Amino acid sequence: MTRKANGLSLVELLIVILVLAVAAAVGYPRYMEQVQKSRRNDAQGVLLALANEIEQHRAVQPNVGYSGFAIDDFSEIWSSINASYLFSVTLSSVTPFFYVLTAAPTGPQTGDRGGVLVLNDSGEKAAARANCW
Repeated sequence: MTRKANGLSLVELLIVILVLAVAAAVGYPRYMEQVQKSRRNDAQGVLLALANEIEQHRAVQPNVGYSGFAIDDFSEIWSSINASYLFSVTLSSVTPFFYVLTAAPTGPQTGDRGGVLVLNDSGEKAAARANCW
């Protein structure tokens, strides 16, 4: 009488491990790309929210330009993504209603293909590569 073995042999176990390793090697870079894309979308939302706040400030005080506007007053807008992007606002003292908002990737977002995201007072958007806005 022959006895049938139950369970996996060492070869079968190695094949399963190999298949999982190949799946992880293919899937992990795609996963990280999607995570970076999600953070980039969050940064774009922050830039648009800041532009909205600047325009509201301009509407309330149309005669003074952007004097009195401080980006730090709106830090709660970007607090959730602050580890991935550094946000800055450039306000012009020469042209009363000119501004440039930038989001520079930092930390885990450093390798993002979108690079620095820019939004200005005309609504023009720019990034290091096309299709990143």
